[in-house]
Amino acid sequence: MSKNKSTRDVIESYFQVIIIFILVFIITYFFVGQLYEVTGDSMTPSYQNGEQLIAEKISIKLSNLQRGDVIIFRSPLDKNRLLVKRLIGFPGDKLQIMDGSVYINGEMLNEKYLSETTITEGKRILEENFEYKIPADSYVVMGDNREQSTDSREWGYIKTEYMIGRAILVYYPLKNLRFVESIKY
Repeated sequence: MSKNKSTRDVIESYFQVIIIFILVFIITYFFVGQLYEVTGDSMTPSYQNGEQLIAEKISIKLSNLQRGDVIIFRSPLDKNRLLVKRLIGFPGDKLQIMDGSVYINGEMLNEKYLSETTITEGKRILEENFEYKIPADSYVVMGDNREQSTDSREWGYIKTEYMIGRAILVYYPLKNLRFVESIKY
């Protein structure tokens, strides 16, 4: 009888551990972090096609984002598709694309993460040589590979409700393992 009881106790203990693990995973996935795979070349040279990221969700809920953060969000054109881009403009900012650069509130944005030859051109929604005031609860995002990126210049502002998380770690492939650095302006 004691052998059966100890076997049953061990099985119950394993099930408890599995249930706790599943609960922690679910809570973490839905409230703390999100896994994401980069697809395409819109974030080159910073992020390569196929790299996998972990995005934390807390800073978005606390409005603790900074210009230059890499964020994961739902596409404004297809809510079932997730995208990764860099946060460029905040609510209330005045944004202008001029002479191949981005200007925020009249000052040229120093985008150290772009390759030296990158030229930022206006597109369908955010055109060159016009000043735009970013509406409340809206943001401007752009890919680091501006020539290959479909972003706010093409489809406009994104709302806070579309944001999923802020990238914090590249975890795959292992040779590219690194924390996502915060850009200071």
